[in-house]
Amino acid sequence: MQRSPEEKLDVAGCGGMVVDLFYRTPRIIGADEKILLDAKRSAATERRAVGGVVLNHLGWARILGLNVGIFGKMGDDGHGEFLRNGMNALGIRHHLTLDGSASSFSKIFVDPAGNRAAYMMRAATAELRPGEIRRRHGAFIRRASIVSTEVSQLPLPTVIAILLFARAYSITTVLDVDVPPSDACATLGTRAQLERALRLATILKPAKSAARELAGGSRDILKMGEVIRARYGNRAVVITDGDKGCAIVANEASFLVPAFRVKQIDSTGAGDAFLGAMLAGLRWSMQWDEIGRLGNAAGAVCVTRLGAFPSGFELRNEIAKLYGGKIPQPSTLHHRGITRQRLRGEIT
Repeated sequence: MQRSPEEKLDVAGCGGMVVDLFYRTPRIIGADEKILLDAKRSAATERRAVGGVVLNHLGWARILGLNVGIFGKMGDDGHGEFLRNGMNALGIRHHLTLDGSASSFSKIFVDPAGNRAAYMMRAATAELRPGEIRRRHGAFIRRASIVSTEVSQLPLPTVIAILLFARAYSITTVLDVDVPPSDACATLGTRAQLERALRLATILKPAKSAARELAGGSRDILKMGEVIRARYGNRAVVITDGDKGCAIVANEASFLVPAFRVKQIDSTGAGDAFLGAMLAGLRWSMQWDEIGRLGNAAGAVCVTRLGAFPSGFELRNEIAKLYGGKIPQPSTLHHRGITRQRLRGEIT
C-alpha cells in the first residue's frame, strides 16, 4: 500500500465516481418508444470517460488549482482502474477501498442539440456504509478544509455520517442535491434521512428540479432558494438553472447570476463544473457574485465539449477568459508540481 503524505487538502469529496459510456442518438426518446442508432456512429461506444457528480466537480476544482482528494469504495476491476488513472492524470488524491461488487458506470445518450439521457449503475458507491467513514477514511477527511458529498448515488445514512464527521471537526460541507427528493427517497433512504442531511450541510447546491420539489413547487428560482434556506438553515443555497445561470441565496444577499452564451455540444456535467468552480471561489474567499460568475464560466466551458470530466489544465485559461477577471494562480499548477502528485493515492 502506497502512503500519501499528510498534506492538507482544499476539498475532500465522497460520492459518484463513474465511468461514463457515451452514445450519439438522433433524439432523446420517451416511454414506450424505440429508436435506431446510426450503425456507423453509434452502435459502439463512442467514448468512455471519467465521470460521476463528485469526481467531476473535484476535477474542475483541481484544474482551477485546488488540492483535492476523493474517498470511498469501488470495485477491483477495469472500470475502477480507468477511474484511478483519470484521477492520477490530474493529481487528484484518492483514498479508496477496492472491496465493492463493481465500479459504477453510466450510459449516456446525447442528441445533436447536446441534450442527454443518462442511466446510472450505482454499484460500489451504493455499498459504502456509515461505519466506514470514520473507521476507514477519518484521517483523510480531517486533512480537508471543505468536504463535498451528494444526494445522487450514496445511501443517505452514509451522507449523514460524512456530514456529521465533518461537523465534529468544524469542516465546511457542501451538499450537491443532484436528484429530486422523490427519486432520492425511493432509492437512497427515507424522507427523514434526507431532511437531516439537508439541515446538516453548510451549503446546499441543488439542481433546479430538486430545488422545485424542496420548495413546494415554486417556479421562481430565487424564491426556491429563499424557501429552502429558511427551512434548512444553511449558510447559503445555490441553485443551478442550465443556460439561464444560477440563483444564490446567502446571508449577505439574494440574486441571480446570468449564464454565458456558448454553443452547447453536451450538457452533461455543467452543474458539476459549476460546483468545482464554486469550491474554488469559496477557498479563495471570493464574494458570492464572483463565485456565481466563476461557476457559470466553468459550466459554459464544460458544455462546449463531450463529457463532464475536464480534459486537462488548459481549460483553466478558457474559464478565466469567460470569467473576465483575475483568478489566483496557485503554485500547485506548476508542471513539476503536477508531475509529483500523479502517483499519490492510497488503497486501503
